[in-house]
Amino acid sequence: MSKDSGKRLRIGVIKNSATHVQPAVKDNFEASLPVLRDFADVVDDVTFPSFDYDAITGTIIRAEGASAFLDLLESGRARELQCPSDRWGGYAAMTVLAVDYLQAMRIRSKVQQTLDKLYADFDALVSPARATVAYPISVNFQKAYPEVKGGAGPAVIPAGNLAGQPAISVPNGLGSNSLPTGIQFTGRAWSEARILAIAEAFQKRTDWHKKRPPLKA
Repeated sequence: MSKDSGKRLRIGVIKNSATHVQPAVKDNFEASLPVLRDFADVVDDVTFPSFDYDAITGTIIRAEGASAFLDLLESGRARELQCPSDRWGGYAAMTVLAVDYLQAMRIRSKVQQTLDKLYADFDALVSPARATVAYPISVNFQKAYPEVKGGAGPAVIPAGNLAGQPAISVPNGLGSNSLPTGIQFTGRAWSEARILAIAEAFQKRTDWHKKRPPLKA
């Protein structure tokens, strides 16, 4: 049930969110929708607002990250970090201009207002959590699935990071190498309890969260 007693939940499916994904991701996502319809009214093809979420979010994260870790960077101890790209990435972030950061923050406010208006009509929006099955533990993430470029459909994850919206991903099937796929529920700001309840309702009707990839000797 939704926050309004007596009314069914209203869940929107983000348009084109299952494009440019691995076949297993698409199949498992589409198989999840009838499960949602068991306890909610599902609205197909909800258009997600168009912003350059990656660029806006990246500008803010780089600027604020460089500021937060300024002591580490200026001391030169960044070269001791485990990940090779982390040893120089902070220095590149220090080159973000103040005018770019401030402009990104201005656009951020517009993004928050636009997404809030969209999400006000739904208890949640759904999309695949990732464009691929889970990454193998033994492979560099950037090299795991080179055939899949970018994320699943609209940039829902960076949009949520930018606007401060809650999200949760739960397993919804298995794909190559018996690795899991996920379905992502996103909601209006401050709707964490509702998102968790919807994810719980989905899991009560499935058992994917109880399955595990086979262990190799």
